[in-house]
Amino acid sequence: MVVPWNTYCRYSRVPLSLVFLWGFCIYCNAQNQPPTVMATGFQSHCAGASTPIAETISITDPDDTTTSAVYVQISSGYINGEDLLSLSGTHPNITTSWDAVEGELSLIGPATYSEFESAILATVYTSSNPNPAGSRQFSITVGEPNFLPATQHYYEYVAAPGISWTAAEAAAAARTYFGLQGYLVTLTSQEEADFASVQASGFGWIGATDAAVEGEWRWVTGPEAGTLFWTGLSNGTEITYANWNGGEPNDYPGGASDPGTENYAHIAAASVIRGGAPIGAWNDLPNSGGGGAYSSQGYVVEYGGTSGDPVLNISASTSILMQCRLITNRKITFRVKKN
Repeated sequence: MVVPWNTYCRYSRVPLSLVFLWGFCIYCNAQNQPPTVMATGFQSHCAGASTPIAETISITDPDDTTTSAVYVQISSGYINGEDLLSLSGTHPNITTSWDAVEGELSLIGPATYSEFESAILATVYTSSNPNPAGSRQFSITVGEPNFLPATQHYYEYVAAPGISWTAAEAAAAARTYFGLQGYLVTLTSQEEADFASVQASGFGWIGATDAAVEGEWRWVTGPEAGTLFWTGLSNGTEITYANWNGGEPNDYPGGASDPGTENYAHIAAASVIRGGAPIGAWNDLPNSGGGGAYSSQGYVVEYGGTSGDPVLNISASTSILMQCRLITNRKITFRVKKN
């Protein structure tokens, strides 16, 4: 098949590629340019109502007018089983898929950016709770990885059954996202840990190990590489932030009498969470993983914070507050949003 040189260059992922077409040698800058996403929205939500997640939205791209999908996720405050995002109205070129685990609505094309803009403005939040509380934050992203406003980083779960921790570390480091360097995720706050855990709905390797010095758990990937966050076994000392499952780390089956058996950290499956730990708590395992609920299923990649990363604006954030009051006269009841 003959491919026009400018089309080939545009979608190649290798900058300044050497391309041979029609017997000619052509140099081109092949880097696909990222879009820019801007949105506004800070609204109040009344119980039983459907509230748009955005008031304005703009998606611009220097070298594309269409894209395959846009993702809208409840990135903070999400309650599985209560919260829901859905698309209202008619959008002929866009279908939807709701992921209740991640709290994410996929708007699936391909479609033009203007069509996606209309769909985003028509995306609404509802809650089955008659008295929802708190707030919800939403991220709107062009591209697969999910955006966490609190860190300004992107996160992606990669399913890879049977993969070892060392192979997952290398695979994460080989990934890029619009020029951002990937690395095995480092989780330094509860919000970040919760966000990553909903993506790894089973088992997911993370970038922590005590392989260098037994009992000294460090982040060894990304900007936090070398950071000590925990010492000892399950009764050890938290240095910065840790999110261990109940009774972990335990270096099973060795423990203190036979150390060095389990040296790598992962997000545990929900079925093995114990001791009051939150869903997404961590466990230590051998490099190859374990059996049953502890068998290796994949890993979580984080993008952002690496020296030399470009500045991207491919995500935007909006929010709503769960607050509403009723003002009633003798004939009419008004539902009024608080400002």
